Amino acid sequence: MKTDTEKDEKICRACKRILVGDSKFGLCPDCLNKYGSPVAAISIGSILSLGGRWVFKNGGKFAKRAFDVIRLIKF
Repeated sequence: MKTDTEKDEKICRACKRILVGDSKFGLCPDCLNKYGSPVAAISIGSILSLGGRWVFKNGGKFAKRAFDVIRLIKF
């Protein structure tokens, strides 16, 4: 049976070490440095690809509005 202190201890998801302090992702500092960079790169890449698809889909509308604004300012 676990004691109260053992229930409060958080364990790293990757290496199963006991975490000291607060960890948002449930990883120790070593694992966060090891796994954090590739995960961040993948998430940024997916966000950029979705944003690129949205701009490609709606880019004509924005270009038309920009030309209208430029024409309005010019005259």
